[in-house]
Amino acid sequence: MLPMLTKHKMITAALLTSLSLTACGSKKDVIAAPPATPETQPAPGASPAPEANSGTKSADANGQAGTSLPDPDKADDTLPPTPEPLPSVKTPGKDKPAQQPNPLSPTPLPANAGKTPPPPVPPAPGKPTPPAPSSQTVIPTPIVAGTKPVSGPEISQLPSDYNANDPANLNRDNISKRMTGAVTADGLVYTSSSTDDLLNFLRARNEKVNAETRRLNLQAAASVMSAKLSLDAYSGDAMVTLKIQEGSSTKVYNLAGANGEGGYAAKLRVVRAANGEKTTGARAIEGTLKCVDLDGGCENTLVRLKIGTAPSAIVSVVFRDSQADTYTNLPEKYSDNPEYLWIRDFFISSAKQLNVTNKIKTIRMSSFEVVNGRSGVALTIKGVNNELLGFAGPLLAPEAGSGVNVNLARIGKDQDDSLDLISLDNTQLTYANSIGEARMVANNGLGQVRLLMKMRKRASFPQDQFMITFMRKIKPLVELNEESLSLR
Repeated sequence: MLPMLTKHKMITAALLTSLSLTACGSKKDVIAAPPATPETQPAPGASPAPEANSGTKSADANGQAGTSLPDPDKADDTLPPTPEPLPSVKTPGKDKPAQQPNPLSPTPLPANAGKTPPPPVPPAPGKPTPPAPSSQTVIPTPIVAGTKPVSGPEISQLPSDYNANDPANLNRDNISKRMTGAVTADGLVYTSSSTDDLLNFLRARNEKVNAETRRLNLQAAASVMSAKLSLDAYSGDAMVTLKIQEGSSTKVYNLAGANGEGGYAAKLRVVRAANGEKTTGARAIEGTLKCVDLDGGCENTLVRLKIGTAPSAIVSVVFRDSQADTYTNLPEKYSDNPEYLWIRDFFISSAKQLNVTNKIKTIRMSSFEVVNGRSGVALTIKGVNNELLGFAGPLLAPEAGSGVNVNLARIGKDQDDSLDLISLDNTQLTYANSIGEARMVANNGLGQVRLLMKMRKRASFPQDQFMITFMRKIKPLVELNEESLSLR
């Protein structure tokens, strides 16, 4: 009898040990960094990110997120075509694009992903289950490639101690990021760049329409490759530029109207050119613009677009353009590379507020966020000496955590104009030209992103690295309801 009890105890102990090991490993699976991809992994020989030994604080997106709209040149092309893989984006410095799938291309994500469905309830013996009446038949939400359908507002309150100006919040795991609704093939989500619930409200609104209208809206949102808004404070003009995938080509649409400052809705109509782009698309398109800042300003702007006729689709785009703060992590050990020494002095002089020209003058964060589509950001630092450091790219993050690895384009240097939201007049690019690589390494989906900078190769100097955390200065919005967001 005693040997039998001892045997049971040993089995029980082994089971408990196995369960504890499984529980310890589950968290790592959730917060593990996304695997490196051909387009996002560091260049061969690149050193790892520097440790934050010291810090100084100072005052088109290329991701593929969906399918395309009907081709206006084909009379029978009335519905969006079946999604096809888009060509890989050409990597700067190479003569040919990589012959492999784009890691930012879309894949469907089921609404119940990650959840174990309950077991079906068997019908009572001898009583077949009658079919549901047609008036009560539930129409499933059409899942467009690259989008996550929502069933409700998903309003998530931030912790009371969250501070948008504290870089420590970038890595907190008890906050919910704001997402557009689109995902990439490798599971990264497109995010907002603010703490408000505007995107969640607009996504929930789209769920209230019928299934066919919802499907067309999701298809149209997924086809918007990039969006650009410029507001002229002197003339009161607003200009919106869209790049939309239609069939196998990308078309440009420009719309213009009033800037809507003061909270009123302004109509947008198609124009031949705007924002340095010529209109190349032929589809019918019109829009409405409304500024949604609580104080009547236009740092946060909502644009509603009606694309096509019979059938038409509605696309909502949120534009944000505001000042930001930065926190710079400069390593204690560094080389004597004069290019790096100038940049290092640039940030140190800014933190100490020295009376010199080699310091920061303005910091801005500009973004576009397509509801159920892509999002992208442009981050700019301009010095008193007119030196410009500008970087642009998609706003991507893992669904859990904030660590990411996304190559960014350098505004004014790389061939990427999808987020060139600033004028390059009266600017110097000496500092920008000395940066060999810029990558987004963290994004909390709430207006805080961290960039890793790597100096270009020069003589025998090692390639110094440093990090900059951008933090948007958040402005309150109008109350989110149908009346305040009405675009009529």
